[in-house]
Amino acid sequence: MADLTDIQGQLLAFLRQYREADETLDAQTDLIRTGWLDSLLLVDLVLHIERCFGVVLVAQDVTPAHFRTVASLAERVRWHLDSQLRKAA
Repeated sequence: MADLTDIQGQLLAFLRQYREADETLDAQTDLIRTGWLDSLLLVDLVLHIERCFGVVLVAQDVTPAHFRTVASLAERVRWHLDSQLRKAA
């Protein structure tokens, strides 16, 4: 099983590259309400997830519920990783 804390850390590190160091971002920050996540960053984030984790997100994955926070997105990535492991077994 993929470690959720590691996934969150990698996602947070990626997102922090796009903003000023003094802007608060943690796993529970509402990325949509606070304006952290815009359409261009969404595309970059989806591509980063594919490169970093080998997870291809489909249209059903790209929803406000899954991208609301880093925590919710990490859960979705972990779900995909765990699904890949189950299929391989």
